[in-house]
Amino acid sequence: GKPTAIIAHTTKGKGVSFMENNPHFHGTAPTREEAERALKELE
Repeated sequence: GKPTAIIAHTTKGKGVSFMENNPHFHGTAPTREEAERALKELE
């Protein structure tokens, strides 16, 4: 049958130094500057 739930162990903000495991970014959008910095770190 079809699964009824998917459980995953994830790391919020993985790969971005100032976001990784930072509860501030759980449910809060980054500023434009933070988003630009995060994208540069992920390149």
